[in-house]
Amino acid sequence: YTGLYCTGCERFVTKKDLVDGKCVDHGIPPQEVKEENWFFSLSKETAWLKQILTDGTYKIIPSFRAPETLTLIEQGLEDVSFSRPNSSLSWGIPVPGEEGTQTMYVWCDALTNYFSGVGGFAHPEIWNESEITHVIGKDIARFHALIWPAMLKNAGVKLPNNLLIHGFLTSEGQKMSKSIGNVVHPDDVLAHFNGNADPLRFYLSHEIPVGNDGDFSWKRIDELYQSKLANQLGNMLNRVLVLLKKDDGVVNVPSGSEDLQQTAMAWGTYAKSLDQFDLHSAVQQVTEAVSAMNVAFNDSAPWKMKDDANKRIETLGSAAECLRHAALMLLPFIPETAQKISTQLGVPYASKMLGKDFVLTDELKAWGGCKDWTKAGEPSILFAPLEASLEK
Repeated sequence: YTGLYCTGCERFVTKKDLVDGKCVDHGIPPQEVKEENWFFSLSKETAWLKQILTDGTYKIIPSFRAPETLTLIEQGLEDVSFSRPNSSLSWGIPVPGEEGTQTMYVWCDALTNYFSGVGGFAHPEIWNESEITHVIGKDIARFHALIWPAMLKNAGVKLPNNLLIHGFLTSEGQKMSKSIGNVVHPDDVLAHFNGNADPLRFYLSHEIPVGNDGDFSWKRIDELYQSKLANQLGNMLNRVLVLLKKDDGVVNVPSGSEDLQQTAMAWGTYAKSLDQFDLHSAVQQVTEAVSAMNVAFNDSAPWKMKDDANKRIETLGSAAECLRHAALMLLPFIPETAQKISTQLGVPYASKMLGKDFVLTDELKAWGGCKDWTKAGEPSILFAPLEASLEK
């Protein structure tokens, strides 16, 4: 085998993969190597791979990534070197029958870990009875969209159902680079928010559609923290709880067919977004609902209902119930915050929300579905002022 090998990518590349003779990702020219290796006959799987990628057997998400993979097939698939001489690759898994002379190629070895890491042949039911979504970066799609399913086919193993290909993150509009100095370290973001990981989780979920490239901006994450989290979500929760406390914290969720229908529709839209991996739409649905909640709360002005206690309690109960649903919907995105909201609301299941066994039942997703919730908890600041976080 004679080919160009990029040590940064740990893979063989072709001239069309290069720009000015260099690897696009690592900026270095590949090495020309000539070796005698064992091969995987990927070219024999051309028609089959094209079929599973077009008939939905192996679904690529987002859909706009699929044509890129089909283009690779149209350009012609070559057999893949699945081993390297020990002189070139001294570490790794020895090739059976070739111990001491040949080592399994790193990508072949790496791909098998997806299967063996969850039990593989020892517990095949884990793999066979699950819906499998494989999550990868766009720069390694070739291996996972073509080589990996062909490997599984030849091993007699079920294919994953979906291949979710995510994009890259830039920093302030530029590709992150040590030489430029614009690398964003997660620890720095955590320190910026006083150890709270949820603002970063929220930013990445809210701002970047799955599959697209996205940009990290310190200015934008601060704006989102202040506007969407502190001013809208945190402030709404605090106002409702403070007023509830004046009525001894009694929570009275009013019943009504319109509330039941609207809540069911909201959960249906939310579930559809999650099923389609449209995560940013799901989280934006919640932030838009919280924004509308603030407007409705201001319009109803329950603090002025001094002479109508029943109406005041019902209005506050309705607002509290809306916040309960918002917290449940936010649980996959900002889990610690979702639990804090639920704890302050006083819902009985709050302490269980971060457990692996916690399930969003149909009852919990229904309007007024938390039957044993009668009293709100104590209000506290949900999102500390950013300046205070920075001082700490």
